[in-house]
This record gives sequence, structure tokens and C-alpha cells, in this order.
Amino acid sequence: MNGSVLLINTNIARPPVSPVGLEYVGETLIRAKVPVQVLDLVFEADWKTGLTRELKEEPLLVAVTVRNTDDCCFATRRSFLPWISEVVAEIRRLSGAFCLLGGGGFSIMPETTLKLTRADAGIAGDGEGAVTELAKCLMNGKDISHLPNLVYQYEDRVILNPRVNTDLERLPVPGRQLFNNQRYEQLGAMVGIETKRGCTQRCIFCADPLAKGNSLRLRPPASVAQEFQALFSQGISWFHLGDSEFNLPLSHAKEVCRAIIQAGLGEKIRWYTYCSPIPFDRELTHLMLRAGCAGINFGVDSLCDEQLPRLDKSHTINDIYRLLPLLDGMNYMFDLLVGAPGETVETVKATVDKARELDIPLVGIAAGVRIYPETPLGQAVASRAIKRGLYPATGDKTGEPLFYLSPHLSSDVFSLISKLVAGDPRFLILATPAEDGSYNYADDETLSQLIKEGARGAYWDIIRQAKMR
Repeated sequence: MNGSVLLINTNIARPPVSPVGLEYVGETLIRAKVPVQVLDLVFEADWKTGLTRELKEEPLLVAVTVRNTDDCCFATRRSFLPWISEVVAEIRRLSGAFCLLGGGGFSIMPETTLKLTRADAGIAGDGEGAVTELAKCLMNGKDISHLPNLVYQYEDRVILNPRVNTDLERLPVPGRQLFNNQRYEQLGAMVGIETKRGCTQRCIFCADPLAKGNSLRLRPPASVAQEFQALFSQGISWFHLGDSEFNLPLSHAKEVCRAIIQAGLGEKIRWYTYCSPIPFDRELTHLMLRAGCAGINFGVDSLCDEQLPRLDKSHTINDIYRLLPLLDGMNYMFDLLVGAPGETVETVKATVDKARELDIPLVGIAAGVRIYPETPLGQAVASRAIKRGLYPATGDKTGEPLFYLSPHLSSDVFSLISKLVAGDPRFLILATPAEDGSYNYADDETLSQLIKEGARGAYWDIIRQAKMR
């Protein structure tokens, strides 16, 4: 073995998504003088041929990213874990290298993912320091069982070591040279950037605190602007911020915008982001527009004051009323979630009616709530506090995506939604892609064709523009 680390991007869904987290880890390894190879399966005509080629170099460690465990869609319930398992099995067949999993998907469901894929171990949480320390231990033949963030199997148990977060303020500015980000943009992907990690919100279903931590860790705004500049110098101009909520905290969001403006990039780049309805003010809108923001996705989830507390959302409908006048000149959408505990036909109708009343320009609707084990909703299911409304009814024992749909709604919830939206083009339904307004970001042929024809931007915005033609 040559002591190198092979990084493999397995997220081959189309349209493509650039592997920002894996690139951050790779650059940290390089700074630590650890040799790094990269295999991006997005660009391989035959993934097994590519894997055979790279493993001939006999790396010490093969790090496989698990960005998502499934497509998070109640209609399709497509798991990506069989695919990851196939990649791990082929690595095993071709090499004796240590096989490591990581990424947001793994961090959300580490035990299930490790057991099903049979990798040697995984990293749950930040990977920069953890993967570097693991590589050094393997190089020197040292014990790894003590390493923070490590997840491994010991006999019939999965051991999860305590998590240690990376100090983002001390990380150097990423050079973003490891993956072919320019090629990603040519294929219609927006290149990802983080301005922070973590989420302090308490939404009962959301896995972001599991993937990124439940405390906010902020990057220096100047560092973020320098990363934008490094990518822009490579010919990249379309970006997506991977933050859970860009405007939490509000002051940091404003400082990031000011740093981008001061760097002279506001007229040169376009970026999209997620935001919470609160806190928000007019100054932030102006700064975001001047800094090149092309659109905001607000995770509103419901427009019914009866339902919002059940989701443990921090905002109310009054907050939405206060938000909308602040968005003059801003392109935005609302994302809604139908079917959470307590949801009824009446609360769904109230939400759809409110979206029309407020004249929201674009509204995404996802039916069925993805259940992740360590979220509040997942814990309620595990404790049997929730007994009905599970799909599959037998539970998530084989890695099949587990969903919840309120028993007050029919399992044919899409018929209800279709009836309520009544063909209104402002509504996008997350389901099997079709010509009736449904979409699915994972292998959506219609969306891929629009990108092939030259459309660029957030995928929701590409669909919006196509509807306006």
C-alpha cells in the first residue's frame, strides 16, 4: 500500500451535485501532507472500471461519501444504500484498503448505514480532522478505536465515539482545486459553499442538527468571500449555500453579504440559499441582492397556525405576514410539508388556501415526513408514542426509507393535494416526475433536459422559469 487516501464521490443522481464536503476533507488531508487521490463517479462511463483503475495504486484508506441515504420522497421511497453497498463490496473485492464512510447521509443514520454496507467504519459529523487523524493512525499502525467522530462495529455492536466539531474559524480558506467544479457547472450543477455549520432549530423531523450539529459554528465572512473568489477565478459563477438557514444569525448573514460586495463579486456571481422566515429585515434583502443572491428557499412547512406548533417551528403566520413585504425584488419560494402528526384535510386545505391568499410565487409541496432515528419524530416512533401512520408499517429494519403520514389523511394523499391545488402552476409536488407539475430532484429527466438546453440556477428556479414560458 502507498499510504494515500482515495476519496470517492458516489452521488451520481442527475442533475449532479458537486461534492463540497468531500472536497473540504480532501484539502485538509493535503495540508497535512497526506497523499490524496480522487475518483468522481459522476464522470466515469463505467464506475467499476474507474474503481479498478484507482485501486491499482493500492491506497491505504478509501473514503466513500454518503451524501443522502435516499431520495426523501414518499412517492418513490428510493434508497441509495443498496448502491453504496455495491460500491463497498467492489472495493472489498479489489483491495484490502480500509473502507470508510462519511458525509451528511451517513452522519444522520450511522448505525443503519454501517451495518447495511459493511464498511470498516464511518465518520459521523465533521470529517476534516477526523479523517486526517484516522489516516495518520493507519499509516503508523496505531489503534483507532479512540478517535472522535468514529463509528465502527465491535462484535455485534456499533460503537459511536463522541463527536468533536471542527473549529471553522481556524480552517484555511479552501482552494477548491480538488474536484472539477467547472465541469459540474457545465452540467448544470451549482457549486456548494458553506458559511456556517449547525442548526439550533427544533423542527421535529429535520436531520440537519444530526448531520451538522445543534450549535451554530460560523466561518469568517472574509474567508467565505475568498472562497467565492477562488471558484470564480476558475470560471464558476453559479453557487448554492449549504447552510441550514443562511439568516441564522442575522448579523453573520449580513457580514457575509458585505464581504462578497467588498470583494467586488456581487455583479459577477449568482447564488441561492435556504432561509428561515425569522429573523429577516429589509437590510438583509438589500444586501443579499447586492451580493448576487438569485433566490431564497424558505422552509415554511405549513401556513396553518394550528399545525406549526406540532412541527415545533419557531415562526407563526403573523411572522409570514411581516416577512413578505421585506422581499420586494427578491426571487423566492416556500417549501411545505404535508402529513406530519396532527395534519388533517382541513389543515392541508388551510395551508394551500393561505399560499394563494398571500400570492406566494412558487410553493413546493412534499407529502409524507421522512423519519430519521434520532430526530424528535424518530424518537417518538421508537418509543411507540407514535404507532400509526408509518410507511412501511413494519418499520425501518432493512434500511428502507421510513415515512410518517398522518392517519387523518388517506394514503392516496397526492390525490388530495392535486384536488386542492387544482392545476395552479405555482404549486410543485414532490413525487414521481411527470408533466402534471410533479418533480423529483433525483434523476428527474425533465429537469435534466432543461439544464441540457441551457437553463441554470437552483433546480426549483429552473422549474419555475419553465412554467412561466
